[in-house]
Amino acid sequence: LTNLRNQYVQTNINYQHCAMYSFGHAMDYGIKASFNTFPTDTGNIESNIAAGSYVLGSVTNTTAIGFPALDYLLYYGSDAAILTQFTSDADAPKRKLYLTDLISKMKTEFQPVLDQWNGTYQTTFINADGNDVASSCSYLLNEFVQDLELVKNAKIGIPGGQQTGGATLPAYVEAYYSGLSTTFALESLVGLETCFTGGSGSGFDDYIRDVESDDTNPSLADNILAQFGVCKTKVSGLTSPLSATVNTNFAAVNETYLEIKKLLVYCKTDMTSMLGILITYQDNDGD
Repeated sequence: LTNLRNQYVQTNINYQHCAMYSFGHAMDYGIKASFNTFPTDTGNIESNIAAGSYVLGSVTNTTAIGFPALDYLLYYGSDAAILTQFTSDADAPKRKLYLTDLISKMKTEFQPVLDQWNGTYQTTFINADGNDVASSCSYLLNEFVQDLELVKNAKIGIPGGQQTGGATLPAYVEAYYSGLSTTFALESLVGLETCFTGGSGSGFDDYIRDVESDDTNPSLADNILAQFGVCKTKVSGLTSPLSATVNTNFAAVNETYLEIKKLLVYCKTDMTSMLGILITYQDNDGD
């Protein structure tokens, strides 16, 4: 159980670092929706296990698969209770099968995405230059901004009450059962920051500096990088589990939300305007 949990955590962290590349074949296979739609539907999971028959790719099972479902299966209850569920309970074989089926589904869906990146899609992506809606830059920036919006809304704002008129929803946090909500939110910010800088290569920060006038001070790129630092500090400072903190320290959660919102405005409004890239996805929160 310990080894499996460790693998779950590391794989989820890896996912947080690449979730913003959800275009091309990742979009074709619906990776983002099938890997990390939360909160998970525990009733549906238990019904599937009891039945021993299910179609994990069906619309009705969207909230009974992926990392949130694994989070429930691996962390709900005491260690002893979880081990019993997988070993000596009457439905233990069905529970094991459901767990392995979940993981097999994720691997089966992700493998062709990886194969395409290692194959022809890398060249396709590089050749689609420019800043029109069909360019790689547009795809990447849109997914980058959308993922940042998910951090603000789904990971913080909805459970924290900022998107629900002040009514907190503790059970709506990511990774509710493991209590690793802030860990994954932080890793998502780390991945987004790496996407912004391009790591050791060229990134959006370099594009911004290229189009700014030489005497711009501070650069928008510097403002964004500084705000990433503020947001990571705020998320790191939230006491775990976040499901409890949304009620015990609403002020800290609200401050975190507002700082991420400020970062989102820099990226979604200022950066897209400067680079001449349109936001093509739909949102309803007014940012």
